[in-house]
Amino acid sequence: MVLHYESSRTRYLLGDPMKLLISAILALLLVGCSSSPQAEKEKNADDWFNYGEFRAKKGLIVQTQEQLEAVNPDETITKEFYNAYFSGHQEGTVIYCTQNPYILGLSEAPYFDLCAQSHPEFKDEYEKGVNHQQNKK
Repeated sequence: MVLHYESSRTRYLLGDPMKLLISAILALLLVGCSSSPQAEKEKNADDWFNYGEFRAKKGLIVQTQEQLEAVNPDETITKEFYNAYFSGHQEGTVIYCTQNPYILGLSEAPYFDLCAQSHPEFKDEYEKGVNHQQNKK
């Protein structure tokens, strides 16, 4: 089958059909290669800081280096990485413990005593929120 173009201008804009087909195939190959899974990047201290901060913002207590290694068996957790994790967790704890504990209790999200030392009243206010929510049911 021969393709006929409406004008020489259209032929100039579209080009030879074989070139068009080859270009489309090459473009698809490039897209396929760029979306293939890449090797997982090696973690650094910033990644561990962010992980610690993330966990604390969720209200989770700090883990020991041994606990981190147990739940991340494919990772090598150096002292530098653990220190970064710990620092991130401290920063995340500050953020977590400055939220309104009563509102947290109303949401009935679990509380793991993360704020016991820095904000001793946190648990009492949290429990008031939980009790209020449960009395509404």
